[in-house]
Amino acid sequence: MFCKTLSAITALVVLCSSVGRTLSADDRPNSNQQRQRLLQRFPDADTNKDGVLSDEEIAAYRKKVTQERNQPARVQPTHANVAYGSHERHVLDFWAPSSEENEDAQFPLLIFFHGGGFVAGDKSSFDPRPFLDAGMAVVSANYRFVDGKETLSPTPLHDGARVVQFVRTKAKEWQIDPNRIALSGNSAGAVMSLWIGFHDDLANPSSDDPVARESSRVACIAPLNGPTILEPDWIHQRMGGPPHIHGSFPKMFGAEVSDSMQPEVQKRILETSPIRHLTKDDPPALLVYNGKNEGIPLPESASTGVLIHHAYFGEALKARMDEIGVPCEFHPGTNPSRGDYNLVIDWIKDQFQRTTQ
Repeated sequence: MFCKTLSAITALVVLCSSVGRTLSADDRPNSNQQRQRLLQRFPDADTNKDGVLSDEEIAAYRKKVTQERNQPARVQPTHANVAYGSHERHVLDFWAPSSEENEDAQFPLLIFFHGGGFVAGDKSSFDPRPFLDAGMAVVSANYRFVDGKETLSPTPLHDGARVVQFVRTKAKEWQIDPNRIALSGNSAGAVMSLWIGFHDDLANPSSDDPVARESSRVACIAPLNGPTILEPDWIHQRMGGPPHIHGSFPKMFGAEVSDSMQPEVQKRILETSPIRHLTKDDPPALLVYNGKNEGIPLPESASTGVLIHHAYFGEALKARMDEIGVPCEFHPGTNPSRGDYNLVIDWIKDQFQRTTQ
């Protein structure tokens, strides 16, 4: 941990000296050469893996390094790097809350999926402490990244569903209540939470794999900054923004946005779009967005980050959930990483209480 923190501090110092303390218009890297040097030093800053560092990516990376420097040591998992499948990224961390009062307790569980555009990120970025303090067990899981060729969507989403199925096989050993499982995640992780929550049960009762026989259904979902509809035509017509939508799009679906109407590409897009799976028997959702629900339609100059995380996605999903009668709360302008996790925790606990009644 010390080495990781030292490395983060060093990166922060270099990055601040390169791009300035506030990343104002006067102190942004003003040449492609400067940005390429930064990219070589800090490849993780290129979150959408398009080979170019945007102002937003530079600012986000500096913020991330600052947060890592100031955070206390990470809480060590009760069980670390547990394999839930055969791929090297099929691993998860599990934390159990204190069970001193009742060693036979069955704990509610939060499963969290990291963000990163389905091309980056890691389970270690999630801090389980607020949820552990609230008496919940926690899982943070990795999943396969898309590459535009061999691994396309919905592969990572099926990985996420398998995480749910896997932890159910561990319910007795890990003291998990299989009827009180909530999903959350940020950005790409929010898409996973929504998709798993709305998708029909993926259990295969006749499978030789005991994990595959378990249910993938959950009690509730609390996605953060999640795009709920991934269809380019809908996004362009309703929200505006840059024509290419996001740098991860070709890696997700194997084609550029301009080719999104090709039958195989469109099939993948529709399968990945969470709202397409929504039915009246789905679990309640808490939709949380850092940004306010304003500024639509966005100009073409808007960043992909602003577009893909915009609260308008939540407005559209809530309207559909209200229409078919699935409980939904929508909270734009709310950032859990700045102390608002109580909203998420209280809402999840309320859903769990309803489940047991």
